[in-house]
Amino acid sequence: MARRATFIKQERAATQGPLLLLDAGSTLFGYWPSIESEGRILIEAMNAMGYDAMAVGEYDLYLGPDILQRRIAEAAFPVLSANLYTSEGQAVTGSHTIIERNGMTIGIIGLTEPEAEALPGVGALITVHDPVETARIQVEALRPQVDLLIVLSHVGLEADMALAEAVDGIDIIVGGRSRRLMQMPERVNDTLIVQQGYAGEWIGRLTVSYDADWQIVSATEDLVDLDPSFEDDPELKAMRDAWAQRWPSPTPLPTATEPPPAG
Repeated sequence: MARRATFIKQERAATQGPLLLLDAGSTLFGYWPSIESEGRILIEAMNAMGYDAMAVGEYDLYLGPDILQRRIAEAAFPVLSANLYTSEGQAVTGSHTIIERNGMTIGIIGLTEPEAEALPGVGALITVHDPVETARIQVEALRPQVDLLIVLSHVGLEADMALAEAVDGIDIIVGGRSRRLMQMPERVNDTLIVQQGYAGEWIGRLTVSYDADWQIVSATEDLVDLDPSFEDDPELKAMRDAWAQRWPSPTPLPTATEPPPAG
């Protein structure tokens, strides 16, 4: 997280056009500290880094929709899923957001994978509507209002490609779930599809240029390995160190170590 924050600050300082910081979901839980904090530490970090939007993925529901909604209330950015509902038929979160950036109007829609209904202990509490049909309705409503339309998707790369084939009007799909490290964006018709790995070890940088008619002029994707060449951002390092003091082990039990050699 601390290296990621450094990279983000560098990009913001160097970028002249509109820049968005997005997450495709299944982000809030994984390591024991994130579970023990019920996802609070990830929301705290993402708020500090200035994320613009995040989709809901399957494992963001790990502790159930009520806990997720508490974290959404704490987020300084929209957490989105157009097709995720409680078993009573209530939307778990917002379906989309519209962002004005550098004179550009950008619409962002979130999609959750249907497999979330099989999550143990959670599936009975939620229902996930068909992503393609949901996207079709959302795009039809949102497209006339925006210059650029982005889908944050946690349905997987193959499903993203099928979505782009089935639904016209999506400019970019930022995807997750398949854990692919992509050297270049996939292009289906006029839709660009990207994703970059998992567990926060990498960050993807998609750079797109459009002409006056919003036709793609160029599109490049960079896979950035957040290795030690990036210094720790002081604010995020302080957060991380505070978390490590409270949860010194990445697992519920202390990590086993070998005894020192005799003699």
